[in-house]
Amino acid sequence: MQFEVKDMTCGGCANAITRAVTGIDPAAKLEIDVAAKIVKIDSSVPPGRLVEAIEAAGFHPTVGARGL
Repeated sequence: MQFEVKDMTCGGCANAITRAVTGIDPAAKLEIDVAAKIVKIDSSVPPGRLVEAIEAAGFHPTVGARGL
């Protein structure tokens, strides 16, 4: 699953998103490109729960963004 997170601006943001996702799926694998504002997640958790976790961390993901 891939998300565009336009309000992700730095490594601290990327770390917060990583913590949020691994908090609900410790086995999740993430690829984060801060400059492109793309988060790619390999997880068995449904996309809606991933969105909720990222939103709970204070960000606004858009599903299906292109990149990486």
